[in-house]
Amino acid sequence: MRGRRLGVLLVLLAAGCTVHQGDIVVPGTTTAEGSSAVAPPAPIAKTAVLEGFSAPESVHFAGNRVFVSNMGTADPQVKDGDGFLSELTADGSVVEAKALPREGDPVLNAPKGMAHIGNNLYVADVDRIVGYDMDTREQVFVAAMGKAGLLNDIAVLNPTTLLVTDTMAASVYRLDLETRQFALLSKGMSGANGIAVDPAGQVAYVAALGVDFGGGNVYRLDLTAETVTPVRFGTLFGIYDGVAIRPNGDAVVSDWVSTPGDEPGAVTVYSPDGTASAAVATPVPLHGPADVALDPDGLSVWIPAVADNRVVLAALPAIAA
Repeated sequence: MRGRRLGVLLVLLAAGCTVHQGDIVVPGTTTAEGSSAVAPPAPIAKTAVLEGFSAPESVHFAGNRVFVSNMGTADPQVKDGDGFLSELTADGSVVEAKALPREGDPVLNAPKGMAHIGNNLYVADVDRIVGYDMDTREQVFVAAMGKAGLLNDIAVLNPTTLLVTDTMAASVYRLDLETRQFALLSKGMSGANGIAVDPAGQVAYVAALGVDFGGGNVYRLDLTAETVTPVRFGTLFGIYDGVAIRPNGDAVVSDWVSTPGDEPGAVTVYSPDGTASAAVATPVPLHGPADVALDPDGLSVWIPAVADNRVVLAALPAIAA
């Protein structure tokens, strides 16, 4: 982005409700003129193409605030100081193209997955986890892994613990935010990449891309077990990057399909038993679809396309009643 404002092309798909001009009133009331009340509009699914990023790797919602991690150069392991986080609104408008780190703070190198607890936003950056106060933009936390291969994605386990994937080590770690110490949770997931915890907080899903981007699986981790062992989720095989879990247990998974993104990638919705239930239709082809996020309404998926330098919004299929 380097000083350029992000260009935004936003196309909204109406949800089928009609809203009269004037004030929206709460159901069960009447207007001053005595006419029938108009129900508030239902949430709408969005499709959009947001341009102008720099190797975007991850999207994260903190309430209605949206953060996009930019690796800068496309190499996920280079410590060159050109990484940054952008902040957007929930409708795709740019708040600040280079929101974090603030000027004068330590640099980011190749930031990837994010998570937040309270007002703190955490991001994986090669071999460390960095935390920021989202309002003051001050760096307030750092925990270095030391000999980590490639810290990639983050999920919240509880208010004092993060789950962190290490792609090169094929592992998931617990990070204690109070002691800033890492502890191995589970291993044996080649190319462990994206991670998400189910709404009940009992199962983690790990999307893996395999050895040297050669293809991997998606795994379930039973977080209630004394020994956490990865179990393959369905029979999936692909160059998997991001995973997000819907309220009904469906998994939304991104797949590069090829590397370095020569062929268009894909995003697919899988049922809780691991069978494919729907392909997500996108307004443009995706090259390098990475760490996806679901909007707060659960109607759209935000897909960072690393090789395209854009974030693509696509409508999700409705959850079956």
